Amino acid sequence: MKLLRFDRLEALDFPKLMGVYRESNLENIPYLFPEEKDPERGLRAVEEGFFDYLRTGFFAAPGNRYYVLDDNGCWVCAIRLSPVPSRASASYAEALETAPTQRRKGYARKLMELLAFSLAQDGPFELTDSVHKKNEASLAFHKSVGFEIVQENAVCALNGNVNEQAYGLRYRFEGRDRADGLCPASLSARYQVRFLTEADIPAMLTLCEGNPLYYRHCPPPPSEDSIRADLAALPPCKTLADKFYVGFYEDGALAAVLDLIPGFPKPEIAFWGFFMVDAARQGSGVGTALVSELCAALGRFGFRAVRLGWVRGNPQAEHFWKKNGFSETGVSYETNGYTVVLAQRALLPERRAADGEAD
Repeated sequence: MKLLRFDRLEALDFPKLMGVYRESNLENIPYLFPEEKDPERGLRAVEEGFFDYLRTGFFAAPGNRYYVLDDNGCWVCAIRLSPVPSRASASYAEALETAPTQRRKGYARKLMELLAFSLAQDGPFELTDSVHKKNEASLAFHKSVGFEIVQENAVCALNGNVNEQAYGLRYRFEGRDRADGLCPASLSARYQVRFLTEADIPAMLTLCEGNPLYYRHCPPPPSEDSIRADLAALPPCKTLADKFYVGFYEDGALAAVLDLIPGFPKPEIAFWGFFMVDAARQGSGVGTALVSELCAALGRFGFRAVRLGWVRGNPQAEHFWKKNGFSETGVSYETNGYTVVLAQRALLPERRAADGEAD
């Protein structure tokens, strides 16, 4: 699965794009061509108008671009962005749609995650959008991926038009600075820790490929696309500002990776979506020492527990996490053909203990 970007019409596979928008194009026939009674002729007419708009309008404007989510050659979801005049790093988003046969599979969420991650590679950014006030499903989706309502009546960022039937929404990424001071460097005294980016994917892939047992229980095998998706993945109602996908470096080499979501699913819990140590460092206590150091660091920041999951049937993972103080919560869930067991380790926040307070 990968995100494709198109800055000109000639590079875009228009028939594939129309497959994504087929349902809405059919719905637009009565509005655009009320005299047309043949659905196929009407559909062709709508698609021709769509093509003309992209050619003479959308791609004729500087900075406009289309994004498409591609899953093994199948175009499943799309969105287009236009830069907002006089507002650096701000874009107006529209036409977010999933192909009719691909809905309820999480593709729209994955597209928004990958889009946000891609935009964040250039620094802080802002997306604006509008949703009809009666479209509860769309409102719920936008909120779940990080948008917030900022206008009771939507104002188009491109032309200033007011739509009293829609809310104005905004997704804003201002960086990962946190008021509580949590940052990569605060997670370890032994290792150099920093956020991982697209440039680190080859090193991450090498580290992951050195742990084939993990992927035997948690398929598919790692790839650059799967790692890129992991770098962008977020739980509901969290944004990139909440995600700490970090690498631990020793003598310039990547020793371990951690996907940390502070404050999920509750403010006092730190969630680890992924943790892996370089195979060459395993078996010597490195992983256990790092887990202890991480838990101590998170305790200093006031977190009361760390939560994570392992794949049921993976004895290596279960043994490692139980040895490091994690206990099953009694909750598990099915995903992608395997079962994830949720486990948790309680923390004693050091600053609370220093005040003599019981945990």
